[in-house]
Amino acid sequence: MFSEESASGAPVIGERDFVLMPQYDVHASAGNGLIAVNQMPTSETAFERRFLRDLGGAPDHCFLMWSTGDSMMPSIPDNSLMIVDASQRTVDHGRIYVFSVGNAVLVKRANWRMDGRLDLISDNLAGKYPVETFDANRVEDLAVVGRVIFVGHPP
Repeated sequence: MFSEESASGAPVIGERDFVLMPQYDVHASAGNGLIAVNQMPTSETAFERRFLRDLGGAPDHCFLMWSTGDSMMPSIPDNSLMIVDASQRTVDHGRIYVFSVGNAVLVKRANWRMDGRLDLISDNLAGKYPVETFDANRVEDLAVVGRVIFVGHPP
């Protein structure tokens, strides 16, 4: 089914170019935050580079991880598999990112305020999850892991 390899070492079917995307045993909390347990990839899954580029991703910087919790419903249901682009660390208003805050890994929507502060908000308004606000004094506590470019979940 697969030919030998492309020049980049990625498997090729016909003229299609694939990247082996690592999957991490880290669950980003769509809730109050989870502690990252294992930061080594547990598996790899082949994705077509064009598919990832069409989603706005940089194929060589994308990885897979799971979400846990309901705070990002309906955008990200509990136990969804997410494709995250680690090259996209500049936070744009209204987009969804994976953040590392201390030892916790969160998936939240980023909203810039007029006063320059960054709010990390949950899409699930019924859950009454608190808004986490970061200003210049707290910026060292926050790291952007990457932007969520795709969410897959069971029907």
